[in-house]
Amino acid sequence: MTKIFVSSNKNPDLDGYACAVGYAEFLNKTGKNAQPILLGEIEDETKFVLKLAELKPLEIYEGLIDSDIVLVDSSHIQTIGREVDPKKLVEIIDHRRVNNSDLYPWAKVQNELVGSCATLITEKFINDNIVPSIESAYLLYGAIVSNTINFKNKITTDRDHKAANYLKTLINIPENFAEEMFKARTNIEGENLSRYLHKDFVQLELSGEKFTVFQMEIIRTNQVVKNRLEEIKNILQEIVKDKDLDFYFLNMIDTLEAFNYIICPDQNSRRLLEKVLELKFDNDVAKTGFIIMRKEIMSLIKDYLQENEV
Repeated sequence: MTKIFVSSNKNPDLDGYACAVGYAEFLNKTGKNAQPILLGEIEDETKFVLKLAELKPLEIYEGLIDSDIVLVDSSHIQTIGREVDPKKLVEIIDHRRVNNSDLYPWAKVQNELVGSCATLITEKFINDNIVPSIESAYLLYGAIVSNTINFKNKITTDRDHKAANYLKTLINIPENFAEEMFKARTNIEGENLSRYLHKDFVQLELSGEKFTVFQMEIIRTNQVVKNRLEEIKNILQEIVKDKDLDFYFLNMIDTLEAFNYIICPDQNSRRLLEKVLELKFDNDVAKTGFIIMRKEIMSLIKDYLQENEV
């Protein structure tokens, strides 16, 4: 029987990691031979959920990927960060409007606009009347809470709520689970800030324009902006230097207070964001009164660029 590797991005967030583990389990329970693989490091948030579930993390996969591949919580095989034959990609499971699934017409694709890819994996268990392990249930539940910002994010759907409620029947979740999980992923003291920004960014091209988009999901963003704004701007400029980019910005989400700061040292990028999001910047910083995710911003930018042929 052909082995199927299930992977998310290199250095996956909790959603990607949970989906790789959960979907591999689902495939195995439906008669396939699947193995979740971890490419790169995991985040502190993922470590928190693993500790709660008394699980050891997957070992980082170092070998050649020479089997069929399922990509979860992503739609571009290049995000796994190594040379892989695209023909090995047999399935994509993702949850965002801006995606690259059309580049792989031979792969089975499921791309549905829910708050968390973990919702799609959970629904597979529910629809096939298969009970996930307690370990997968913890990971998938944590991923849904994380991606929906504890269900405060406006992209949260009724499907996310239903999936999370189902998973809660299988596990014991502490009352302060969300707050403690968000605290676990917000260690940006000292050099951790630079490491965080170097790790969590995506690069893509829309309508011929090159973007680098950073995202931080933390608590106490007011203090971070007040005390470390210039440091953040310097790090952003350092990362994008010499990349021949058209636009870049940082989307900083306050996971407890439910709003965003958008930090943008680049003038052209600020002008675009002011038009697309109807924001006003002061000292390269704009504040929203709501949560908006990176993938939502990029979707709006894509629509704007197509409509205006910028």
